[in-house]
Amino acid sequence: MESISGSIPNSFANLSDHLVYLDLSSNNLTGPIPSLQGSKNLTSINLSYNALTGPIPSYLFSLPSMHDIALQDNQFSEVSGFLPKGSLSPLVLLDLTGNKLQGPIPSYLFGFQGLIYLLLSSNNLSGTIQLESFHTLQNLQWLELSHNSLSVNASISDSILSSFPQLNTLGLASCTLQKFPPLMNQSMLGLLDLSNNQISGVIPNWIWNVGDRSPSAYANQLNLSGNLLVGFQREYVFPPLQVLDLHSNQLCGEIPIPQDSTRYVDYSRNNFSSSIPAEIGNRISTAYFFSLSHNMLSGPIPPSICNGSNLEVLNLSNNRFTGTIPQCLIDKGTATLRVLNLQNNLLTGNLMGMFPKGCTLRTLDLSENLLEGHVPKSLANCANAEVINLGNNNINGNFPCFLANLSELHVLVLRSNKFHGNIRCQGIHNYIWPKLQIIDLALNNFSGILPPKFFSQRKAMMDRGNATPHLNHLGFELSYGTYYEDSVTVINKGLEMELVKILNIFTTIDFSNNRFKGEIPYIVGDLKSLYVLNLSHNVLTGLIPSSVGNLTELGSLDLSWNKLGGSIPVTLASLTFLSFLNLSYNQLVGMIPRGPQLQTFPETSYKGNKGLWGAPLTACCKEAESAPPTLDGTQSYTEENEINWVYITATLGYTVGFGVIVGPLLYSKRWRQYYYKPLDRVIVRILHHREEQARHQRRRNNINQLRRRQHH
Repeated sequence: MESISGSIPNSFANLSDHLVYLDLSSNNLTGPIPSLQGSKNLTSINLSYNALTGPIPSYLFSLPSMHDIALQDNQFSEVSGFLPKGSLSPLVLLDLTGNKLQGPIPSYLFGFQGLIYLLLSSNNLSGTIQLESFHTLQNLQWLELSHNSLSVNASISDSILSSFPQLNTLGLASCTLQKFPPLMNQSMLGLLDLSNNQISGVIPNWIWNVGDRSPSAYANQLNLSGNLLVGFQREYVFPPLQVLDLHSNQLCGEIPIPQDSTRYVDYSRNNFSSSIPAEIGNRISTAYFFSLSHNMLSGPIPPSICNGSNLEVLNLSNNRFTGTIPQCLIDKGTATLRVLNLQNNLLTGNLMGMFPKGCTLRTLDLSENLLEGHVPKSLANCANAEVINLGNNNINGNFPCFLANLSELHVLVLRSNKFHGNIRCQGIHNYIWPKLQIIDLALNNFSGILPPKFFSQRKAMMDRGNATPHLNHLGFELSYGTYYEDSVTVINKGLEMELVKILNIFTTIDFSNNRFKGEIPYIVGDLKSLYVLNLSHNVLTGLIPSSVGNLTELGSLDLSWNKLGGSIPVTLASLTFLSFLNLSYNQLVGMIPRGPQLQTFPETSYKGNKGLWGAPLTACCKEAESAPPTLDGTQSYTEENEINWVYITATLGYTVGFGVIVGPLLYSKRWRQYYYKPLDRVIVRILHHREEQARHQRRRNNINQLRRRQHH
């Protein structure tokens, strides 16, 4: 169904008594809400998921029949005006989630005695609010205040605690809580979100009653992530939670074993230091998400983990796991897995097993381990793979042309392995990886020329025009409405950088530290959306293509430690987005082109090119009359036939001075004795000083050669 755009017509006000229910949700409506003040019979208004702006008119809250107001996910800025006492509607639902509301929570909201749902999350509401102030709303079941600028005081006095409404859902994420709210009497609470606060200490036992008797379809969800929690009050027994999220705390010791009915388990970014229990697979048999990443867990990965037959995401990265990867994760697990992340462990051995036909993997990250052998050819069965990261292992073999059919591939990292040979893929005529945006082959033994066809196939690195929106990033929706975002570590500007979100606009080619030879293909200039290009530490020859000047999005360019010759193309001076440049240790000559950018880089960006001169280098090795073209391509002009009187005057002065000094030396013996005696002493001192300099220079050269051998 085609969506409606534009503003809501003012003619809606003419419907007056006839308008009972108004639903214009999920359109492209803009502008303010028109006057509906005369619609006395209006019971429900749903304008959610639009782009409506302006203040929310306060008369909506005084319409005598109004029960439901749903305005979430718009751009409303405030609730205007005040309500006179006694003018409140019999409101049951108020959903203002995901707007731009500012200021404190309007005090008159506490007068809606029939209110069951009050949802104010994800706004800019500010000020301090007492949690106990909501005790006046005795029918309240659903309270959402998360992700504002509110400071919530969680204390509830004893006199109010017993009469506080029985909530089914409570969202207090990012509310600067210092301690747990006293919710021990909340027997109906099914969803509790206290994430991203400042709660410290241990998790109290009473909190595991969450969801015990809740009738909600969203029951049994507990989110305590992003706090300062250090442990559990003993003895605790987990209830049958659907969602258990404890990530980003300071929890230590053994990992707690979830109930076998838990669907989502996240223990990542804590200090757990045990091994994974051998029977863990029996407790995650129904889970679709299981993460233990960024802990200090050790020991082997138990084969029982493959019993998680519904697993879509398995993330055990950044631990100290040893042994081999269970073969069942390859043979069986990938029939359901969409993410397998074992990055940064101590896993050894070959990749055993066969990726099945119909493999559902979209992300495979086995980087930073001690894996050996070859890339399994059965990986080609994972036709929907978007991220393959095998970097920093001991894997060998040729360039994996057998993965050419992975048309959804965005990221390929083979960095720091033992791959060898050329990167030509013979006999393949279609685009290889048309969506590829990050490719890292650095620190291998790849050789041969850089095939021009390889660059011409990088469709996603060219000007994409109206293709993928620029703010999109890699990720996909999992079961139950949750969303997974891919991440990858890249080298940018010489520094390691983790992309927690891989934006579609980030594109990089890193072929550094290999043995590629020949020229840089001219067609590289067609990759107009390229952000990082690193071809350093190879054996590349020829000129730097002037087409590199077409890479207007380029932020980092490293061509150092090659054998590139000729002059620096003047087109490089137009790359105003460039923030990192390294052309050092080549065979470049001539003057560095003048422009707004190239002179801003340090001398180290150009050193090691004996024939190169001009700012920012301090020394010049060419005569002034050989000045190169400026940025606009014009030559500096001098009149060839014009007499330069400065040169003539200097020549005459030199001739006269030479005659005055040398003449007496030739014809007077006494003059010669007085002159040469002190001169001899000066010459001896100069020669001694030169010998000392030469000795020190030889020592420095020996040290530099030793460093270069170690570096290579």
